[in-house]
Amino acid sequence: MYVNNVVVVGNLTADPRTGEADGVKVANFRMAVNRWRKPGQDGHEDIKERTEFIDVECWGSQAANVEATLHRGDRSIVAGQLRYDQWTDEAGNIKSRIKIKAFAVGPSLEFQALLK
Repeated sequence: MYVNNVVVVGNLTADPRTGEADGVKVANFRMAVNRWRKPGQDGHEDIKERTEFIDVECWGSQAANVEATLHRGDRSIVAGQLRYDQWTDEAGNIKSRIKIKAFAVGPSLEFQALLK
């Protein structure tokens, strides 16, 4: 059995873009996800932060809910499957990316108490 599930928490970099494909609503957005290395981890004494940008795709009612509720800067949690896309651009260059095809998306309440 193979498992291809991923869960990420991050902030939307822009409002979701929506459209239709084969008559089904689709929403796409990008998340900024931070990775931290603690002091002393990997032999380093300073705290390091690295930001990864991850593309997310939602379909159907999930896409409609994302469009209605999530906006740029919102801290969100996404669960889904990793997908690999590859295409050739107009100049003939091969491009690729990894994205998440989401099956669950929602606001993250991780820092909600700090806002009050």
